Amino acid sequence: MIQTDDMLRKLNTYQRDAVLDNSPALLLNAHVGSGKTTVLISKVMYLHLVKEIDLTEMVVLTFTNKAAKEIKDRIKAENSKIKDKDMPYFGTFHSVASKLLSKVLPIQEIGYTNRFTIMDPDELFEMAYRLMIEHRFNIKFKNKLSKRMEAIKNGETLYGNMKREDDIKVLWECMVEEKRKQNKMDFDDLIVHATKLLETGVFTPKWVIIDEFQDCDRAQLALIKAMCGANTNLFVVGDPNQIIYSWRGSEKNIFQNFKRVYDAKEMSLPINYRSSSTILEAAKQFLEDSTELEGVRDEGSKIVVKNHYNPFNEAQYLCDQIKKLTSEGSVSYKDIAIFYRTQRQSKTMEDALIKEKIPVEVSVKKSLKDIPVLHWLVSLLKASINHNDKNNIITALNNKEFGEGLSFAKIRGIINNESDHTSILLDKIIGFLQANVENISEVYDYFALDDYLSPTSSTFLENKTLILDFIDSMKRYIDEKNVALTEGMREYLNSSTLYGLHILKDSIDAEDESVKLMTLHACKGLEFKHVFIVGVNEGSIPLRTSTAEARVEEKRLFFVGITRAKDTLEISYYTNPDDYRVLEGPSRFVDMLPGHIVAKEESKERQVDLQSMRKAIQKNINTQEEVAVLDEARPEEKASDETRVKHEKYGEGIVESEDEDSITVVFEAYGSKTFSKVFTSLEYLG
Repeated sequence: MIQTDDMLRKLNTYQRDAVLDNSPALLLNAHVGSGKTTVLISKVMYLHLVKEIDLTEMVVLTFTNKAAKEIKDRIKAENSKIKDKDMPYFGTFHSVASKLLSKVLPIQEIGYTNRFTIMDPDELFEMAYRLMIEHRFNIKFKNKLSKRMEAIKNGETLYGNMKREDDIKVLWECMVEEKRKQNKMDFDDLIVHATKLLETGVFTPKWVIIDEFQDCDRAQLALIKAMCGANTNLFVVGDPNQIIYSWRGSEKNIFQNFKRVYDAKEMSLPINYRSSSTILEAAKQFLEDSTELEGVRDEGSKIVVKNHYNPFNEAQYLCDQIKKLTSEGSVSYKDIAIFYRTQRQSKTMEDALIKEKIPVEVSVKKSLKDIPVLHWLVSLLKASINHNDKNNIITALNNKEFGEGLSFAKIRGIINNESDHTSILLDKIIGFLQANVENISEVYDYFALDDYLSPTSSTFLENKTLILDFIDSMKRYIDEKNVALTEGMREYLNSSTLYGLHILKDSIDAEDESVKLMTLHACKGLEFKHVFIVGVNEGSIPLRTSTAEARVEEKRLFFVGITRAKDTLEISYYTNPDDYRVLEGPSRFVDMLPGHIVAKEESKERQVDLQSMRKAIQKNINTQEEVAVLDEARPEEKASDETRVKHEKYGEGIVESEDEDSITVVFEAYGSKTFSKVFTSLEYLG
C-alpha cells in the first residue's frame, strides 16, 4: 500500500527490519533517542494495513496516559479513518485491565459485577483506617501503612524491629472482603483480577505490543502471560539502560527472562537522533555494558561542570542563564529543563524563577485530595451510584468542611437504623437512583450544593466553579459516549481515577511555554534543548545506597538525565549543600566524565557575596545604599582591613568575627566556619 510504503521509507534499516520482522516474539532493544515510538506506531500500522489485523485484535500497553494518548493520536494522524473506538485495548496496563473486566471477562466469577468502581490510593487508605477504627485492630507503624500493605501482598507481616505480628494480616483480609462487598477495586486489583480471569482463555488477542517493557513488574508480566494464547504474537520495546524503577517492583533481569520464557528474537535500535555526540559520549560512561550508542549529530558544545557555593547562589545563577538563553529569541522557555534527585530540592529554584518572573512548571504528582471540594464531590457521587459504597458514604457525611461533619459513630448509627439522628445528605445519596434526575446538569440542584459550599465563605465562588466545571466535563463525556446517566457517571468517575482529572496533570506538559523543574525519575521519556542537572554531590546524585544493585540503578538514573539533553548540558555541585545528608564537593559521577568533553567553571558570584557579607557584619551596615557603595569599592580598598588566616583543611580564609571562645572564618571554597579557640589552630597571615 502507498501509505505503508511511504511510512517505511522514512525508517532507517534497523527500524524497518523491526517493523517487518514476523517472529512470534520479538524483543526490541530501543536505545535512548532511537525513535522507538515511531517504530511502535509503524508496527501497528503495518500489521493493520498489510497483515490485515484488526485493531480490536491488538493490545498495546503503555505505562503512562500521556504515552497512550500520543500513540493513539499519531495512529489517527496516519489514517484519519481510525477513531478511538477502533482501538479499545490501547492504553495503560490499568486502563486496559479495567476495560477487559467491565466489558469482556466473566467478572461475576470472582464476586464482582461489571458495574464496579475504581479506588485511588487515598480512598484505599481511608478504607483501611476506617476498618482499623471499626474493628479496633492493633496496627503498628501506622505512618508506614502504605509500605506494610505493599509488603503483605508478598506475605510479609513483620516490619522494622517488630518481634511479634500485629493485626495487619487480618486488616488486609478484611479489606479484600470489604472491597468485594462494595464492588470496588484498587489499581492492583485491576491487574490481579484481570490476570486470573484471562487464564480461562476468554480473551486472546492476535498481537500484544508493549512500550517501555523494562518498567514491567511481576504482576504486569503475569497479566501479559495470561493474555497470550497459543497464536498470540508479542512485540516488546524497551531499553535495559533505563531500568530505574526497581524500588517499585520492576524486574532486574526482565530482558533475559523474556527471551527465555518466550524464546524471543532480539533486535536493536542503536542510532540516537536526539543528542549531540559530546552528550552521548558522556552518557556512555554510565552504561553497564558495551552497548553502542551511534549518534548522527555533530559534536556540539562541551559539557559545563560548574561549582556553586550553595543552592541559593545557584538559583540566582540559573535565572541569569535562562534570561541569557531566551533573550536571543531562538530559545523558548519550554526548551529548558532543570533536573534534581529529590523533590525537596525544587523549592529554592522555583522561588527564584518566580521572583524573576520566569514562567516555571514543577512536576509534582497531585491527587484528588489536593482539591478538597472535588475530593468530597467525587465521594458523594460514587456513593450515590453505588449504595454498597460504605466508605464513600462515610467520607461524604464525615467531611467537616463540605459534608455534615458527622462522627463515625453517628454515621454508623444512622446507616444501621440504631440512632435518632437523621441526615439530609444521606437521604439524598440513597434516593439518587430513584430520583427524577435525567441529566447530569441537574446534579448540582438535586444535592443543593450551594448549602454545603458555605455561600458566605471566601472560597465559595472558587469551589462552585470547580464543581460546575467537573459536572460540565462529565456531561460532555456522557453525551459523547451516548450512554445512560448512571452508567456514564460510573465510567467517567472510573476514568477520572485512572487517567486523572484535566486539572490534575499526571505528567509535565512539555509544550507549555515554561521552564520545567523535575526529578530525574520524572524526566524519563522527555527531551529538551538545554538541560541543567543540579546537586551532583555524593548523597544527592548519587543517593547513598546500601546495595550494589541500587548503586547501579543510580548510574542508570543519571544516564537517563544526561540523555534528555539535545544541545547543551550543564552539571553542577555545591561547596555547601545546605543538607546534612549531602557531602560537599563533586560526586564520583562528575569524575567519570572524560576530561576532553568537559568545561569546568568556578562560580565567582559566591566570592562577592561572602565579601559583602563579611563587610556588612564588621561595619554593621543596615541600609541597601551602604551595601551598594561597599560592593562598588575598589579591590584594594576592600582588602585593607582583612585579617587572613590559614587552616590545614580549608586553606586560606578571612576572619569574619571572634570572641573569647570562638573565631568565625570565611573560606572561599567552603563558606563560613566557626572554630573553638581551644581546639583549633589557625595560622595568622596578617
